[in-house]
Amino acid sequence: MSIIDGAPRSASVAALRDSKLSFVGRAAFEAFGQSRPELYRHITTLLAQRLRDTNDALLATNFLSVKGRVARSLLSLAEAFGRDLGQGRVLVRQKVSQSDLAAMAGIARENVSRVLNDWANRSLVSRLAGYYCLENKAALQSEAEE
Repeated sequence: MSIIDGAPRSASVAALRDSKLSFVGRAAFEAFGQSRPELYRHITTLLAQRLRDTNDALLATNFLSVKGRVARSLLSLAEAFGRDLGQGRVLVRQKVSQSDLAAMAGIARENVSRVLNDWANRSLVSRLAGYYCLENKAALQSEAEE
């Protein structure tokens, strides 16, 4: 966003995998945007989606239970990185720590640990070679709505 409005960055990121990055200066970005107006339409669409996602996250923070927030985070990861194993099982093919889940859900890591232990005992979630496996996606979707 700072390339558009010149304000300081509003967030930091960390790469989950080895990545190749490039830098585009503001002047070069503006020149490219002038020659390709569709760029701004695309950015507007992306920003609108990010605003909707932010609204959803705020609603979850204010109205969902701790379990609902963890379920929502796991389901989001499953959508982005999941591999369907059949019979309602989904393997999240991205290694994520409890601290990562806690940050996504906006809760303490200890609360994530309690929720995951409960779900493991109920065969809703397991760990396979360091990856989370949603053993019963439908049940987690129900948890996400509580």
